[in-house]
Amino acid sequence: MTDDPQEPAPAESPGHSKTPAALALSCAFGALGVVLIFAGLATSADAAFLAGLVAGVVSLSAALFWRSELVSSWADRKRATRS
Repeated sequence: MTDDPQEPAPAESPGHSKTPAALALSCAFGALGVVLIFAGLATSADAAFLAGLVAGVVSLSAALFWRSELVSSWADRKRATRS
């Protein structure tokens, strides 16, 4: 790495982390759930529809867990700046 100001910054800066696992899990199960629900509706397969519904519940649970971690992190940072 050179000191050239035209060189782009690294992809990951020290203050930012990778995508949280709970968020990635929520997105994956959400997409899977949508596909399964549409497949169940298109084929009239109750098992596929039910599997899509379960995937949606897992997605929502993971999203709520991720949100609770995010809010906790914000609260910790806010407390740290007040000190």
